[in-house]
Amino acid sequence: IAARPRVSMWGGIGAGGAAAVLVRKNKKCSVDEWAAAVDKGLLARAIKALGSVDKRSPWHVLCDNEHFLTSTACQRARDRAKVILWHVPAHSPDLNPVEKYWGWLRKKLRAMDLADALAKRPVLGKMAYKARVRRVIKSAKSQTVAGNVAKGLRGTCKRVVAAKGA
Repeated sequence: IAARPRVSMWGGIGAGGAAAVLVRKNKKCSVDEWAAAVDKGLLARAIKALGSVDKRSPWHVLCDNEHFLTSTACQRARDRAKVILWHVPAHSPDLNPVEKYWGWLRKKLRAMDLADALAKRPVLGKMAYKARVRRVIKSAKSQTVAGNVAKGLRGTCKRVVAAKGA
């Protein structure tokens, strides 16, 4: 069985669903790439696409601890876009709802890959695979999963506080 293409995506979820910000061919995103994406309005477009947020900035965004997000260039781009970051503690996947969504998305894509293999369909090329990823993200099921995961953050935080951080 041939390997599926590697697609790296940066995006987010909210109560209104999921939205992609940047789809890349390499795994890591550089400071310059992220700052340019923010300046091009890709982050703002993704935030607005979630539908359940105010269309006007400033926006508060929960983020993971990727190094490039804290760089000076990215901070300046976020300031121009009026985006305020809330950081998740390192090594706390339960407090990062997007990790739960990415897990669901990976499982869904692997199931589709398996169905293709069992049906002896040819392996998708990179462009076709990116289109598949975008289609899955835009699906009603994906939007529901993303919204539910995002809404569950409040309950997760309450459980962590009740357990005194455990």
